[in-house]
Amino acid sequence: MVADVDRIIQFLNVTGLQPETIRRSAKSSLFLQGVLDYVSKDDEMLKAIHQELNIAPSSILGALGHRTPPSELKPLATKTEAVPPLPRRNLFK
Repeated sequence: MVADVDRIIQFLNVTGLQPETIRRSAKSSLFLQGVLDYVSKDDEMLKAIHQELNIAPSSILGALGHRTPPSELKPLATKTEAVPPLPRRNLFK
């Protein structure tokens, strides 16, 4: 991503990071989480990483799942509640 100027500019714009602060931000434990999240939403970037670094997209997506804090994971629905039916109107009256 860093080798492609357009991609790094887009990354900085989306994340709000600045070139001057990216090193400091990279020390945060949430930085990798943000990078993985950003990359996982760009199919072209996933393909480029696979071609250039030989890292499969499934590995990146798997790492993202492992890095997501439990508090941010959405709980699985254990029971689906029935939705009440909509009232019917007779249009032929």
